[in-house]
Amino acid sequence: MATWIFQCNPDHYDIDGLLASSTRDILFAANQNASRMSPGDAVYVWRSKGKKRAEAGIVAKGRLTDRPRARPDTGAGSEFWVNPVGARESRPRVSLHIEEIANRKEIIQRSWLMQDPVLSELTILKMANMSNYAIIDEQEQRSAGLWDNTGVDWSRADTIAALRVYQQTYGGSLSLLPGSPIAETAVLIGRVVKGVYNKVLNFRHIDPRDDRAGFSGGGMLAREIWEEFFDLTTQEIDTDRLEAEFHLLFGSPDALIGGGSEAATPPHDGHYSYRPGPVPHMQGHVVSAKHHSEWFVYVLTLDKHETVKVGHSYDPKVRLKAYNRAILTEITKLEWKLAFTHKVADAQTAQNIEQAVLQRFSGYQLASNGEVLQGITEPDVRLAIIEAARSQPTPLTTTGRSTGTRSETVQCDEI
Repeated sequence: MATWIFQCNPDHYDIDGLLASSTRDILFAANQNASRMSPGDAVYVWRSKGKKRAEAGIVAKGRLTDRPRARPDTGAGSEFWVNPVGARESRPRVSLHIEEIANRKEIIQRSWLMQDPVLSELTILKMANMSNYAIIDEQEQRSAGLWDNTGVDWSRADTIAALRVYQQTYGGSLSLLPGSPIAETAVLIGRVVKGVYNKVLNFRHIDPRDDRAGFSGGGMLAREIWEEFFDLTTQEIDTDRLEAEFHLLFGSPDALIGGGSEAATPPHDGHYSYRPGPVPHMQGHVVSAKHHSEWFVYVLTLDKHETVKVGHSYDPKVRLKAYNRAILTEITKLEWKLAFTHKVADAQTAQNIEQAVLQRFSGYQLASNGEVLQGITEPDVRLAIIEAARSQPTPLTTTGRSTGTRSETVQCDEI
């Protein structure tokens, strides 16, 4: 499946009015790349500035439901044309179902993408006069990460990654350029570069050693993480402990490919103490719920290493790409395979099943990554997932497709 950006000019089509309405199926102009579009392709909807100088950027996400063909716009979305003549023209159009809508804080702004180490090369930033743009290669994964995380409260794991950047750059200048600690960490945790920069300056504001002002507004979580790793006696950040926690949360290529036989051998008492899977585990803060039409518990396998990984996601294939990128497939010649998926009702059920399976096989968890099991077969894990799913309480209601509205209940003043 391909991934696209479809651009909408509010001077011609009232995209804000559409997204505020209950209409979710529309016909969109397919002026470029029509022959490459297929049902199921992912689409990010881009709102340009227009004469009213709206905030340009990605405002919604959906999927194609047919192939482009010449036709007038006679659907429910036709009422949002500024000039009705635009709807009556027979031109190549493709059906788009809107699945998710960004609230004000979740819009991925054009200005952020201009300085992004991956997405600054998006064609729409260089040629703004088209309707349809392909997202290619690593741009696809980066776009998905930003869509999932923009406007969402920072997790403990993300905040630890930002503290690590603060420690790496302490006393020096801060760069947002590609290759800098800020830019690399932004890609790692799926945040905009400016968001990581702001969080680093939150730590500067907290740090009693630095007379520079920094940014206030980091919240309780940033202070809790600071207190966890800042040694009052030495007046220094405990770098060794911070690095150990960072690698436990985010892993490393060596850890993900197994870490050797010692890592797979349980202690002398025959089992490890249970550790939840590493990222993200929400403690003391709230993350807005993402409205996806389906969720999965999945199993990845690593050929010839008797290693499996258990996780949950609304898109296991995207997670597969992320993990293969982490182990540097081209160099290591190792590759995760998607062996099994089990569809469930919602994100919470998926997480419950994942954690139940990890707890059941706690004796096989790697010390460096609690979601990776070694010494257990994929069929055993598959059966455990099915059994855990059967033990889950039946949801009070069963929903079909997403309503298309992303949560606006979280109060968050961060990127």
